[in-house]
Amino acid sequence: MTKTSILQQLTAAKKAHLRWVKRADHLISGLPVDKEFIPLESTTCDFGIWFYEEGAKLRLVPTIDNLINRIEYHHNELHDAYMDIYKIFFIVPHQRSLLHKILTFNSKELSTAEKESAKAHFKYLKRSSEELLAVLDILEERVQKMNPVEIENLK
Repeated sequence: MTKTSILQQLTAAKKAHLRWVKRADHLISGLPVDKEFIPLESTTCDFGIWFYEEGAKLRLVPTIDNLINRIEYHHNELHDAYMDIYKIFFIVPHQRSLLHKILTFNSKELSTAEKESAKAHFKYLKRSSEELLAVLDILEERVQKMNPVEIENLK
């Protein structure tokens, strides 16, 4: 593992995260989105796969460990917000009348209140994403400053 490879992986992970957020945005905007392309679990999205595999090695650097905890917190927050959105779009809400449930079964037809609720959750998701990206920028700066011994200890 080299400093360059760590930075390349970090850049790729950021891009994967941004694609994930964009898909959630498309869902909120009413664009067609296959629910299978927006992983629910924080460990199964492309960013999460990097974070819990290669990115997890960065916990070995004492000056970075706290950043990794902050990244994990924000990443889990945004997945929690997406879960709330997912429930609105893909799980028939209990508060709908029986007739409405029958007429809209397996449909993305949402009430105005449901759409507003989804938008509110997406706002929270976006804020968590921005906070995550800010911490990732700090992580990138710290990786740039890592000395050869710290890099060697990651292997």
